[in-house]
Amino acid sequence: MPLADIDIKFIPGVGPKKADLLAKELNIRTVEDMIRHYPYRYVDRSRFYYVHEISENMPFIQLKGQILQFNKIGEGRSQRLSAIFTDGKDTIELVWFQGIRFILNKYKTGVTYVVFGKPSFFNGKYNIPHPEIDLPSQLPPLEKMGFQPFYNTTEKMKSGFLNSKAIQKIMQGILPFLQEKIPETLPDYVLKKFALMNLTDALINIHFPKNNYALNKARQRLKFEELFYIQLSILQQTKWREQNLKGFVMNKVGHYFR
Repeated sequence: MPLADIDIKFIPGVGPKKADLLAKELNIRTVEDMIRHYPYRYVDRSRFYYVHEISENMPFIQLKGQILQFNKIGEGRSQRLSAIFTDGKDTIELVWFQGIRFILNKYKTGVTYVVFGKPSFFNGKYNIPHPEIDLPSQLPPLEKMGFQPFYNTTEKMKSGFLNSKAIQKIMQGILPFLQEKIPETLPDYVLKKFALMNLTDALINIHFPKNNYALNKARQRLKFEELFYIQLSILQQTKWREQNLKGFVMNKVGHYFR
């Protein structure tokens, strides 16, 4: 069945309510629409950093280590939760301003976790506010992590539990459709002449690239295809005008044009 005929609500993790949100907010109704909703940026999760490597120009970091202790700071609405996390050599503070009880019940000291988040510099030291925390067993092997995609969403989608991470999970549910060969749209001689990635690999790697090279090749292919069909449409319109619009014939030319 063509991907344009498969309703997005039948993909695992979507359902009628989220499908309705996707349709209203992003005009996504089918699996093909979803596949063509490309990430706007990526974060490299193919390695672990050490605390001493953190700098202000790093948008996101991934650490592996253990939580040494938790501390509640402040009272009432101004209360926050602080945790001291170590990579085995150095430490960094993890901070939460919401969901404190949930965090204390879910995460334990002395257990090895993978921490992922955006470092912030405050009071002369780095911390990570509201990090993602997973057990290593919950994640793919490091060599398969690759680049994590980030997708555009709206506030209404986020309130309906459709943030970027949720869309990433939906995309993972769509992967089996991509791995079944998608019909190629460009001739073989064009692919060979311009060293282009095939459409199936391009769509897989635009969402889940294993490395920067694969991402650049996917972008090259999809941009080429877009421009190719724009040029084809322009040529088609030009040819039609030449054949069907003869214009006005001037049988007599005045002296101003001689």
